[in-house]
Amino acid sequence: MLKLRHVLAGTVLAGALAAGVVAVPAQAATAGSASAAQVQSTKHWFEGYSSFGRGEHRNERSYYKGYWYFSDGRYHFDLNAWDRDRDRESTYVEFWYHDDRGWHLGRRFSTRGHDEWKFSYSRKGGFDGFRVRIGEGGSRDLDWNKYYNRSF
Repeated sequence: MLKLRHVLAGTVLAGALAAGVVAVPAQAATAGSASAAQVQSTKHWFEGYSSFGRGEHRNERSYYKGYWYFSDGRYHFDLNAWDRDRDRESTYVEFWYHDDRGWHLGRRFSTRGHDEWKFSYSRKGGFDGFRVRIGEGGSRDLDWNKYYNRSF
C-alpha cells in the first residue's frame, strides 16, 4: 500500500509539472527579477495591418504585432512593426492611452524596415486602456488603418 501512495504521488507531481501548475518556492518568488515576473504574467497579444494602395499587393502592407502584460503595478508593452512595401515611405505606429482625463497620444514610432519598442505605464496614473493604429506614407499624407482598442 505504501508503494502505491508513492506511485500516485509521483504521478500527480509529474502531471503538475507538465501542466506548469507547481508553485514557486517563497524564496525564489521574492528573489525574482523582472523577467521572472514577466514569465509568471500572462501575455495578451494584439496586431494589425495597414491599408494598401493602388498597385500594392496585400502582402506588401505594413504590419504590427505586440503584447502586453501586467506586473508590479505597471502595464508593460512590447511592440514590433514591419514596413514591407519598400516604397521609400515610412510606417508609423501610434500608441494612445486612456486615463481619468481622456485619450492621449503616448508614443509615435516609425520605421522603414523592422523595429521593436518596449515601454510601460503605471496603473497609478489612472491608466485604464489603450489603442494602437498603423499608417504608411510621408509626413503630410498618412494612410491610417482602424484602431485596435483595449480597455481594462
